[in-house]
Amino acid sequence: MLESLLDDIALARERIWISTYIYRNDLMGRRFADAFASAARRGVDVRLLYDALGSHTTPAAFFEDMRARGIRARAYRPLGAVLRGGALFPREHSRIVVIDGAGYVGGAAWADEWLPRDEGGDGWHEVCSRVMGPCVTDMARAFECRWMLADEVAGRSFDYWTGGVYGDVEFITDAPAPPAVIYERHLARVRAARRRVWIENAYFCPPRGLERELIDAARRGIDVKIIVPRDSDLPAIRHASLARYTSWLENGLQIHEFLPSMLHAKFAVIDDDWATVGTFNANSTSLRWVSEANLIVKQPAFVRDAARLFEQDLGRSEAVRLDNLPRQGLFAQARNALWSFGLDLVEPRYAGAPHEAEREGGFLRALGV
Repeated sequence: MLESLLDDIALARERIWISTYIYRNDLMGRRFADAFASAARRGVDVRLLYDALGSHTTPAAFFEDMRARGIRARAYRPLGAVLRGGALFPREHSRIVVIDGAGYVGGAAWADEWLPRDEGGDGWHEVCSRVMGPCVTDMARAFECRWMLADEVAGRSFDYWTGGVYGDVEFITDAPAPPAVIYERHLARVRAARRRVWIENAYFCPPRGLERELIDAARRGIDVKIIVPRDSDLPAIRHASLARYTSWLENGLQIHEFLPSMLHAKFAVIDDDWATVGTFNANSTSLRWVSEANLIVKQPAFVRDAARLFEQDLGRSEAVRLDNLPRQGLFAQARNALWSFGLDLVEPRYAGAPHEAEREGGFLRALGV
């Protein structure tokens, strides 16, 4: 993905618009800042929208230097405004990249965690998708909405969903308020699954509604496989999921832990005609506090490629079974149960509500007005 991004940036003539949760002043951050500055010198409209909380370790001087080099860098919900009485949430967790006529969706951010190990990074495993066609215009509109609301202090945000406009592709970015479109699309498709539900997710400890649908699918004979990281950068989510492993396994879910590196991917494959890639973390924090962005693709060739990638990652993972569950002492079991209970506490009530996103058609709406 990095080389594809750098190639598109080098060829850009009109715009480079990037929304991200994390941007750091490390090897990767500086590498892309140089590429952005080079494009800005050519007259390209370069905009970087970074979340102030996710990027809080990056010195303000780094972004000031970006601005001096022609990059229009803007913080989303600056923490100073929050301290003056502004809303802390929602945070901008979605990643939206638009470079002329190409768009990118996925969980990657601009930090050394995503840089390959042979280039000095941590080599996190990520999955992203490059998009061409009319849907990129929708991605640009969604970016502009977030850009306009970057300094909003009242907690307002936007949802954007293309619905059934394009037939085989849907782009969704939604904020933490009903309807939770990305979540509901997952629920509806799992419920309709006929053969398989394969989910690869970095922070998998699903809201109870999705958990019930997955268990129901497994009980009716659907192949439900889940890939999660063995070693997580968010131990709280790992602890919460460990508390549920026994129940998941007893109810037919197949759990596999990815071994080579930190797994940060968030994608799913259902049957042969549905796949999604994006930033949606399959747990309640995504619904409660952050804006996410996902692409849903119903093209058989894309779904085949996504399934092939899942199978490759499965081969680099270890199956968790009831007879090889990690040994946990009483303290660890209590800790895990508390984290699981905590996720239940923050789960929004609308997470189990009727699934409004099953209707056709798209929308653009303002929240919290």
